[in-house]
Amino acid sequence: MISVSTIKSYMFCPLKLYFQSNIDESEEDYFISKTLKDLRIDIQDILHKNLRHIKKDMDETEIEKRLAIGINNQIKTTFEIIEEINEKNKEEEEEEEEQPKKDDEIEFIDQEEEEELEKEEDDELNKLKKELINEINLNLKILSLKVSQSMKVLDKDGSEIQNLFFPTSMYNYLIRDIGLDMIGIIDKIEVEKGNYFPISLKSSNPPVNGVWDGDFMEAIANALLIEQEFNTYVTVAYVDYLKIANRRAVIIDTDARKCFFKVLTNVNKIVETGEIPTVKTGLKKCENCEYKELCDNS
Repeated sequence: MISVSTIKSYMFCPLKLYFQSNIDESEEDYFISKTLKDLRIDIQDILHKNLRHIKKDMDETEIEKRLAIGINNQIKTTFEIIEEINEKNKEEEEEEEEQPKKDDEIEFIDQEEEEELEKEEDDELNKLKKELINEINLNLKILSLKVSQSMKVLDKDGSEIQNLFFPTSMYNYLIRDIGLDMIGIIDKIEVEKGNYFPISLKSSNPPVNGVWDGDFMEAIANALLIEQEFNTYVTVAYVDYLKIANRRAVIIDTDARKCFFKVLTNVNKIVETGEIPTVKTGLKKCENCEYKELCDNS
C-alpha cells in the first residue's frame, strides 16, 4: 500500500524515493517532525478554547493576550519532551558503544568531532524552536486582528463567532483505501454544510504563487481518500503555509486527477519493482539532500 508521504518524496525527487525505499530513515528526525506537527494542532485547540472567553468590548492587545494563554507552557513542555527523548537516545547509543567489540568492528571517533555534532544538534533544535515561536506569534497577531474586527462588525462575543475561525474539524485522520491501494494521515479535515475540505499544514517556506508540486499531489491524494472514506466528492483542498499564515487552494478537477494517477503509477514502479529512476542532478535542491553523497556516487 502506497503512503501519501511516499508520493511527496517522489515529487521532490524520484531518486530520493528510491533511496528511501532501500535505506532506513532517521527515527529521530521523524519523531521531531511528528511532535512539532502535533504541537501545532494542540495550539489550534488552545486558541479555539480561548476564543470562547473573548468579549466584544476587549481591545486588540487584550484579545491577543487572552488568546495566548497556555501556549507558552505547551511549547515548553513539548520541547522538554523532545530534549528528554534525544538525551535518552544518546544514552542508549553510548551504552551500545561500551559493549565489547571485535577488532574489525571498532570505530575510532574523534572527541572534538562528537562534541561538534552534539552542538549542531542543539543549535538545530533551538533554531526550530525560534522559528516555531515566530510562526505562532504571527498567526496569533493575525487571528487577534480578525477576531477584533469580526466582533465589531457582527456585535458578538468570541463564543458566538468561533465557528468563523474554527469550523468543525478532524485532525490527524488516518484513511486506508484498498481500491486506491493508498494510505495517508490527513493533517486536518474541515467539515462545513456537508462538504469536506482536506487541509495540509506546512511549516516550510511557500512558493511565490500557488503551492509546491509535492503539496499539490498531497492535496489531491487527500481529496481522493476523503471521497472514498465519506462517500462524497471533493472539489477543493487547501494548503496552510503557517510561516506566513496563508491558506492556498488546490482545485481538484479532472486534469489534477489524471496528473495524480500518472504520478502514482511511476511511484509504484519504484516502490514495488525497485525501478531506478533517471533524474537531473546538481540542482539547487540537491545541495541539502541527505542522499546527495549516495546520488553522486550512483
